[in-house]
Amino acid sequence: MKIKSGVWYWLAVASGTVGLLYGMGLEGSFQTGGTVSDGAFITAMVLILLAVFFARLGFAAHDREQQERRKVHQQPRNTVKSGRKAG
Repeated sequence: MKIKSGVWYWLAVASGTVGLLYGMGLEGSFQTGGTVSDGAFITAMVLILLAVFFARLGFAAHDREQQERRKVHQQPRNTVKSGRKAG
């Protein structure tokens, strides 16, 4: 079973939102003079990069879905046609 493009898009939105919220929390603690750990920064960056990755997978799945739709109900092309009729 192939995952549809809408699922990838929702994963991208969720991951991007959590990554940006996490980054906003880091920025707030940085502005107030708090320490920012490497693990927290890496977590925010990984979530944002995952959002980009999921969006790219969504675009690829959308293209695949469009190609599958085009294959259905097409007229046959390049068939052998003869001007002569039998009988």
